Amino acid sequence: MTVWRFPARAVRTADTAVLAKGGTSATIGFHWDPTCIHMPYPPKPLESVSERTYQAVLDSIVSRRIGPGEVLEERRLADELAVSRTPMRAALNRLLGEGILARLSNGSVIVKAFGATELLEFLQVRTLLEGEAAALAAGRIPPARLQEVRERLQAILEQTMLTEQQDWSYDNEVHNLVAQHCGNRTMAAMIADVRLRARLCNVERIADRWLLARQEHLAILDALGRADAEAARAAMVAHLANVRQAYLKTLGYLGQ
Repeated sequence: MTVWRFPARAVRTADTAVLAKGGTSATIGFHWDPTCIHMPYPPKPLESVSERTYQAVLDSIVSRRIGPGEVLEERRLADELAVSRTPMRAALNRLLGEGILARLSNGSVIVKAFGATELLEFLQVRTLLEGEAAALAAGRIPPARLQEVRERLQAILEQTMLTEQQDWSYDNEVHNLVAQHCGNRTMAAMIADVRLRARLCNVERIADRWLLARQEHLAILDALGRADAEAARAAMVAHLANVRQAYLKTLGYLGQ
């Protein structure tokens, strides 16, 4: 069996990986250049049945179709998704390991409930991680991509109201853009995880903050567009601090 060893960074030439040292090349299925700005992470492989099952269950939890404290029955869920119990069991075990599900003393598996205390803690962690991610992402995001997101945000400022799903969608677009271009996969994964947990918190979203949030997002994008790392950090930290402050007031931790 031939084993390809790549002593130096690989760069793309059609389907050929060309080594930076020695000029040797080898045709392969795909490769990844970790310094590439336009593709900060390797292409994802085709999803397995287990992965699709995991995503389907997770989506049901995030969308509240399966709510906090609800019991998950392996056989029933497998039937609903038209999969065997093996990938369903793997999905539930993975969610248990991630702390999104919990197993009761009687063996039942339920959706773990996250409350106000956890939400405030998650927002504090997000501020630390995403402020640094924004600084790292400054100058790494293609200008065309920034402009595309900016135009969408500016367009919705003229709307009088957004649905909760639309609000999440626009929020995700900005925060995912930053995480995906921060150049640190571990940090990006941590951000994705804590953002997911924050969304799972059983705390009502502050509906009247959507306009302020979009304006704060535009400030983040403007700093990123100028490749101003410190301004991007400050804009992200201010945005998340404002979100946390709004929840503190809504939840009664601060005076009205």
